Amino acid sequence: MPEHRNADRPSFSLAPPPRTLLWDIDGTLVDTTDLITSALDHVYRKFLGKTLPKEELRAIIGIPLSSQLRVFGEPADFGVCQPDMEAEFIRFYEGHRDIERLVLAAADALKAGKRLGRKTGLVTSKNNEEIANTLPRLGIQEFVDVVVSADDVSLPKPDPAGVLLAMKRLEARPEDTMFIGDTVHDMRAGRSAGVRTCAVTWGAAPRDVLMAEHPDLICDDSERLAGLLGLV
Repeated sequence: MPEHRNADRPSFSLAPPPRTLLWDIDGTLVDTTDLITSALDHVYRKFLGKTLPKEELRAIIGIPLSSQLRVFGEPADFGVCQPDMEAEFIRFYEGHRDIERLVLAAADALKAGKRLGRKTGLVTSKNNEEIANTLPRLGIQEFVDVVVSADDVSLPKPDPAGVLLAMKRLEARPEDTMFIGDTVHDMRAGRSAGVRTCAVTWGAAPRDVLMAEHPDLICDDSERLAGLLGLV
């Protein structure tokens, strides 16, 4: 494994390249940061009459929607039904999905990995309903071997359960696996699972916050991601 001091060199690549690539979705393969923060802000204001500062909204991207909706406490304590909050979040999100932007170079890197024979999986904090809505729009389904959603595990990221489940389904070894994501939750889940990590800086978390997690690679330019991962 490369030393962490190399992690801030955009030209640095791993040798040997990982045989299994696990990908986060939001903020990594698709730019949804503004959409998610806007949807959370809307739901908090509508149901709870309050919200969080934008930087705090960004900081909770990467955990499941069910957890995001409980940051102020249990909805029932506010006389609110959590399923109603979830439905309103999804309604708002889908109603503004034109804001969603595929990170084309990252999606191309995923496809390149699959074409080169890499085992390919998605490990996301989206629930199954969110996945069913979003995944068809990304154009990557045929290149993905497994999808692990928040509904598939009892403990979400930063717990490693999702990463471990994806590796189990792919019959992959930790030393051959890399997890690519944009949040501290992704980095901690990958590290706890014993896999290498690649932090991308075009998502929810600032670069300095990601660097503090000591990723094995950090990528500031999506156009260079495929090269960093040894796919070109």
